[in-house]
Amino acid sequence: MEYVVEKEISQDSINQIVAIAEDYTKDFFTENYPEDMRIDMKFQRAVILKNNSRIVSCIVFTCLDGSPHITLMATKRDYNNKGYGKLLMQYFVEYVSELGFNSIELYTFSPETRPIYTATIKFYQSVGFEVQREHKDLWGIGTTTLKMRKNW
Repeated sequence: MEYVVEKEISQDSINQIVAIAEDYTKDFFTENYPEDMRIDMKFQRAVILKNNSRIVSCIVFTCLDGSPHITLMATKRDYNNKGYGKLLMQYFVEYVSELGFNSIELYTFSPETRPIYTATIKFYQSVGFEVQREHKDLWGIGTTTLKMRKNW
């Protein structure tokens, strides 16, 4: 596996990341999410695990209110539950630490809104994230979104 930081995400990486997001859209995302990410990634950075130039796992992020903010973390389905997400998160923490940060934030749906997110929350908690706040109706009426943060 090769670890790569892309400060300007290449078109090839954007296409591969959008394909991963499209694969998860039915279960996790709104229909417009992959194409919205295609646009957003032009203004963000990515840390990527690759196997022979193919993306296995990725974290797309920006900086929001003085902290790195994850906008997408995904691992190709064929590589799920093999430790690649945790490995990538370790690399990401090292990278942002070298930049002078000591925390990372993200937003995700609550399992209360979408039960499939139970595993997502457990994953983030397993790598040190804690729920900081709940937001009602942030991503749609009747939804609960969680703000999570990892400090070190």
